[in-house]
Amino acid sequence: MKPIVNAPALACFAAAVAWPSMVAWTSNALASPLERALRDAWCGAPLHASTDVLGHCAACWSGSALLVLMGVWLLRQRTPAKARS
Repeated sequence: MKPIVNAPALACFAAAVAWPSMVAWTSNALASPLERALRDAWCGAPLHASTDVLGHCAACWSGSALLVLMGVWLLRQRTPAKARS
């Protein structure tokens, strides 16, 4: 039996892995010089820094979780009806 490759689901899983880093890189690229200086200053840590998990904020992880859920949903939608029963 030939394995079924679900490209949209694989794309969602790959995007979920890359999401936290892409958000960090984008926010760094779009930050103003003042925001960069405050972020890099000793006492200028952002207020949400205490809620970081593994270096990323809740928005990063929720975006990643949403992409994983979408990938799982796509995998379930493309599964043949015989396999679900």
